[in-house]
Amino acid sequence: MTIYAIADIHGGNKTFRALLDTISLKHDDRLYLLGDYVDRGNDSKGVLDTILGLLDAGFDVRPVRGNHDDMMLRTYTGVHDEFSEYWLHGWGNETLKSFGISTIDKLPARYATFLDSLPYCYRDEQYFFVHAGLNLNKKDPVAESKPVQMLWGEGKGIETAKKQYGYTLVTGHKVRTLSEIKKSLTTNHFQLDNGGYCDLHESLGCLVALNFDTMGLIRQRWLDGKTIW
Repeated sequence: MTIYAIADIHGGNKTFRALLDTISLKHDDRLYLLGDYVDRGNDSKGVLDTILGLLDAGFDVRPVRGNHDDMMLRTYTGVHDEFSEYWLHGWGNETLKSFGISTIDKLPARYATFLDSLPYCYRDEQYFFVHAGLNLNKKDPVAESKPVQMLWGEGKGIETAKKQYGYTLVTGHKVRTLSEIKKSLTTNHFQLDNGGYCDLHESLGCLVALNFDTMGLIRQRWLDGKTIW
């Protein structure tokens, strides 16, 4: 079994599928997805369809919730926080177009159910997989970290967690250059968001997968055209 992690797909379904083809994911592999499947790119629906298709086909795919996914879900349910009430004024209307709808109430129930099912974090024997951050000073970081920290925040107590418990934090959320991502792999906090939707710098603009067996990075240049910041 090979373990992979991919961060911040952001509506880039062609890019995501090309990266999956390169990985050649097998049924006995495990793939952690670090959130933010929607917004920015032009095919949020396609990304969700690809993930749901992998799950339906029996692949071991473990997606966590990102802040953009949470904003979309909160807009659908009407249970807003301080961030989600602005979603439709930012990326939301363009994201809804990928579903062929103009209002969130028309979102097919399957997608809302999927977004609602997403956990904030996965933990295995060595790693915490979360979108943005955890408070690792807590006795039970997953149970005691607030959702806003896991979706938007920073990691705390990373050195303590590594020394006491042997854990490493694996996140997306904050865009990092390729050199910054590589450097993070020598620390207790792996940061895997290369800003696939970005074209501002030659070291950005790729979707990145980390192979935990080899600690190698697999990069796929963005294939999904113009994006919304």
